Amino acid sequence: MKTILFPALFTATVLSAHGAEIWSSLDGIIPELNMAETSISRIDYSSGGALIANGGPSANAVQSVLGSLDAGWYSGNKNNNTGTLSSVTADGATNLISASGAGGGFTAVKFNELSVNTLADYKSLRISFDTGGLSNTNKTGQPQNFSLWYSLGGKESSFLQAGSTISGLAGSVSNKSYSWTISKEEYGVLFDQGATFYLVMNTGVLNSSYTYQELTVKNFRMEGLTVPEPSSAAAALLGLGSLCLRRKRR
Repeated sequence: MKTILFPALFTATVLSAHGAEIWSSLDGIIPELNMAETSISRIDYSSGGALIANGGPSANAVQSVLGSLDAGWYSGNKNNNTGTLSSVTADGATNLISASGAGGGFTAVKFNELSVNTLADYKSLRISFDTGGLSNTNKTGQPQNFSLWYSLGGKESSFLQAGSTISGLAGSVSNKSYSWTISKEEYGVLFDQGATFYLVMNTGVLNSSYTYQELTVKNFRMEGLTVPEPSSAAAALLGLGSLCLRRKRR
């Protein structure tokens, strides 16, 4: 009996102090996350070329290209209006295109705004996605970058980066899972003012030696970490202890 009851009471005491962590979906913040029903708008190279950069774009580039646009999905490449545009597949995946002939590319999504009232329920956010396979497995040296940005309070006047840019050659970043975690402890101003997020996927600056490539990107997710009332977690386990005690008495 002691081996059952005492650990349960101890766990209840710990949870009483800290609560149980629960991640809940915020996928509704990502525009039309069911991408089988989503279209991607083209941005001409004259406007969007700043997003094609070695090591990922700058804050100024993200702001100038995406800041004034509506929430949604966007794509472009260095071949301007004639290059292949990213598409949406039936299983909810998109792609990052490295066009041939020095034609780097980008695919980006501007999220719907997260208000202060929404953020009040969470102590951390997690934005994640998976990469799939490549269209050309013989030429896998195209540089790929994934970066997450945000503007505060629904304003597009200043852009900041969340975490670090994920970079690597196409062959090394395919078939992987990636995420950024944004905690209230580290990003307090974001939680206090609300924010709009921007996920940018881009190639580096390519030359004519690179061949055409498509990297599948899928399973976009956004989650918030909540902490329930400590008393609720403790009560649940104390109830378990009481049940064990009643069984022992029987």
